[in-house]
Amino acid sequence: MRVSEPFAPRERRFEQLVELAGYRLKLYTVRYAGRELSSEARDYALSAAAPLLPQPACTDSRPGVGFAIHHAGRGMDFFVLAWWDEENELCTRVLARSQSDVREWREVRYHTVGCVWDLEIVAFERDAYVATVLARAGEPVLDAYLRARLG
Repeated sequence: MRVSEPFAPRERRFEQLVELAGYRLKLYTVRYAGRELSSEARDYALSAAAPLLPQPACTDSRPGVGFAIHHAGRGMDFFVLAWWDEENELCTRVLARSQSDVREWREVRYHTVGCVWDLEIVAFERDAYVATVLARAGEPVLDAYLRARLG
């Protein structure tokens, strides 16, 4: 392996809370070297991601919450879709597209959770879920989880 460029932090931020296929998802963005993220590309990614979410969104073991990461990478764009299931498991699906066509989101078939920049968000979301949903027995406080956002 050869490292193509040294690690550098990337701009990341919470964008908005979105509803998708009955789920409430926190949407984050990550950008390589200030690349722009178009709302059109995001909307196509959300449309492509919706059928990947299991239904119904809310069950006895699935709270219908999670997060998504729209990442403008160096060579490609990625959309990480993550939802909580089986009470304490994080499920993920990843879509990718070339930077030339905002509509061509395709599911990544190799096993991945995300890159090192995405994992910063994943780690925060894990801690937020433990603190707000799993910290006590009984009905979870999903609104508290949805308010916990990585700045």
